[in-house]
Order: sequence, then structure tokens, then C-alpha cells
Amino acid sequence: GGRIVLESTEESRRPGVHGLEWPGGRAIVGPIVSEDDEAVTRPLREVDGYLAPGMDVAFNPTVWAGDPTAAFGIPSRTVPIRGELGVMPAWLVPGRERTWAIVVHGINATPQTGLRIVPALRRAGLPTLLITYREDLGAPESPDGFHHMGLTEWRDLGAAARYAFAHGAERLVLVGYSMGGAIVAQFMQRSPFAPKVAGLVLDAPVLDWQEVLSFNATEMGFPAFLSKPVEWAIGARIDADWESLDAIGHPDDFQLPVLLFHGTEDDVVPISTSDDFAAELPRRVTYFRVPGAGHTEEWNVDPRLYERRLGAFLQRVG
Repeated sequence: GGRIVLESTEESRRPGVHGLEWPGGRAIVGPIVSEDDEAVTRPLREVDGYLAPGMDVAFNPTVWAGDPTAAFGIPSRTVPIRGELGVMPAWLVPGRERTWAIVVHGINATPQTGLRIVPALRRAGLPTLLITYREDLGAPESPDGFHHMGLTEWRDLGAAARYAFAHGAERLVLVGYSMGGAIVAQFMQRSPFAPKVAGLVLDAPVLDWQEVLSFNATEMGFPAFLSKPVEWAIGARIDADWESLDAIGHPDDFQLPVLLFHGTEDDVVPISTSDDFAAELPRRVTYFRVPGAGHTEEWNVDPRLYERRLGAFLQRVG
């Protein structure tokens, strides 16, 4: 009858709208209808595949699979972004405006992260690129085989910016999820295209990598100081510039409108870094702390409210 009963777990009690996945199928579940100590009941829709009692399922905050056309029926195509290491595929959703959005996902994620906001960006008329970058599936490997926390990946975002400007863009809105926020921050520090950015949308962004490492040490039950050997190992491996990776220490690079979302239940990136960033730039940053949201799950908690806030921001910068 359009509902599903799930075992009561931390995952199944997540608020809002989520994708539901199992081997050979997927669906979408809505906000909790009822719950007790043993079970959670939620609305169920868009079932694709065979679903039966007793099957193991998993939540996915990305919600949709495939490209924008497969997910929503929105016209889109895959385009080649030519960067310094080779060609990186991206999804392009056409639009009517001269301001383009470029969406940057986090580490070990995919462009599907940004599918949730594609309809809102399309309503605003922004042509949108959902990009890949080095070390992503289908994109070139880094020369050393490592992620660089944004220190090199920003150049792949720069290649996407060049593509946008070569195809009619006059300004950009950059959207960064998790480590995508660090890539956007490095772009704003280093790219000659930074003056052409009209605004930033940051969702649970990594704004200070040292704070993230310290936070994750404590989340695993270790003293925060034990993150220092990890920092030394990372620094030795990729020659990390920790000062540059602290966006909060570079407020002059963010003298433009910023829309910032962060969930209060984020157990990956500390919300305190977004608190500090918003406090450092009170006239630039429109900040929403989202109660109950886990990492990059702010949209999921209340999609309509998130999209309303995003739409108002895009009107303001566009």
C-alpha cells in the first residue's frame, strides 16, 4: 500500500527523503510515518526491482541513480572536460541563463551527489555541469595515485570553468559538497577565474582539513592529538599545505555571496568549522544549520525548504 516497514536502526530513523537500495533494485522512502523500538514505517515510491519481506536494504542520501535524464527526464548529455591530466566526463544540463552552475562532489563520491538539486537549478535557468575530477571513475588518475584534498583537484574545476566560458557562460555559481567544498575554496584562492564567480553554495564543506582529522579521531574514540601523526603522514605523502587548506584563515578570498548548509548530526565534517566560517564572514554567508541532518543530508531532511532557500539565493546572485 505504498509503505514499507523497516527494522529500527540509526539508518532507518534518518529524517526526510532517502534512496533505498538492495541487490537488483532501488526505491525512494519518505519521512517517517510511525515508529517504535523495533520498527519504522515510511512511505515507499518509485520501486524499481523486486522487494520482499526479509530482504536487506540500505539507505542512500543521493536518492536517485543514473544521469539527470534517467533520474528526472531532464535533457542532459555527457560532455568531455579537457584538463591537464586528460579528459574528464561531466553531465551537462542545458539552461537559459548566462550564469552556469558547476557542482563538485566529495571524496570517493560521484556526480550523482548533485542530482538532488538539479531540478532546482533547472527551474532557476542555470546551465549546470556535474563534474568529475582526478581519481574519479572515468577520469584520469593523479600522477602519484593520491587525492590531494583540493590542492590539485581545483585545477580540474578550473578546466570545467574554461569549458563553461567557452560555451556561453559569463559568470559561475560553484556548488561544493564535503571535499568538493575544499576544492571550491582552493579554486577561490588560486584560480584566475575566481572574479567571475557570482556565488558559492557549500554543503557540509571541508573548510579546515586539520579540524576534520582531529574531529574524526575523537569520533573514533581517540584523543584529538592522535590526529597529528596522520597529518604528518599525509603531509609527507602529498606535501600538504595546511595553511592553504584552512579556508577560514583566508576570508578575503570569499568576498561574495555564500549559501552554507551544515547538518547538526554530521559525523564526518565538524559543524564547528561552518560555524566559524559564517562568523568570520557574517555579511557574506547565509548560513543554515539543519537539525537532524547527517553528512551532506541537509536536502534530505526537508527537500522543499532546502530548494526554497537555494532558489532565493540564486535569485539574489543571478
